[in-house]
Amino acid sequence: MVTIVATVATLMATGFFVRRRLGMYPIEAAIVNACHSGQGGTGDVAILTAADRMALMPFAQIATRIGGALTVTGALVALRAFGG
Repeated sequence: MVTIVATVATLMATGFFVRRRLGMYPIEAAIVNACHSGQGGTGDVAILTAADRMALMPFAQIATRIGGALTVTGALVALRAFGG
């Protein structure tokens, strides 16, 4: 549980502070970045519905798809570098 809470909190904090480069409001950027830790499209819908921000769906889909691909790529690079 601690790992899950720490992951989501870190993602939301990152979105909150990086939002200037995207020109978004801080809370909306944090919500979109939280979608990266959801369960794909279903998680995006659940998070955006709970936040009453369904208009952010295109951004959430991009965050989910690109963020997931970058995470897998980063993990593979780290495994290659440290795994031998």
